[in-house]
Amino acid sequence: MLYATADGDVASGREPRRGGSSKRADNWAAALHRYEEFARAHGHTPRENTRDRASLPGVERRLGEWARYQRRYADTLTGFQKIRLDVSPAFDWDPLDGLWEARIADCVRHVQDKGRLPYLNGTDRGEFALARWLGRQLRQLQMGTLRTDRAVRLTELLSLVVGKTPSP
Repeated sequence: MLYATADGDVASGREPRRGGSSKRADNWAAALHRYEEFARAHGHTPRENTRDRASLPGVERRLGEWARYQRRYADTLTGFQKIRLDVSPAFDWDPLDGLWEARIADCVRHVQDKGRLPYLNGTDRGEFALARWLGRQLRQLQMGTLRTDRAVRLTELLSLVVGKTPSP
């Protein structure tokens, strides 16, 4: 209940009520709201690491670390905290899995729109990047290192292409 009260206070902009929530609950709710606000404002969730570390602002890095901490210690979170993270539009328990799902969905849309798999098209950077990602997945499928659920999804994608004629 303390976390729910704190979350409501932070969301409404009210000062925390005396005796209504603890400092820890207030801090957790405020951190989640900062995390969600960052995602809304920047169009991506905060990262804690990047290839060019100098380009990563400290605020973003700290929010990314906060999210990693939530994932790592999920078993110590309260029921409210887990539910609140589940419904958060910004938080993902497995961000790499979410990214994989987004990429396979992009491939499916590409096949539905163009009637073919993406290829290394130098004039279309988006298609080029998608084709590189797809190539890595197909290589993992061929080597038998792709997770079973992902192998099934990739096989379904390939079955969409069978029998289609390429569009101009």
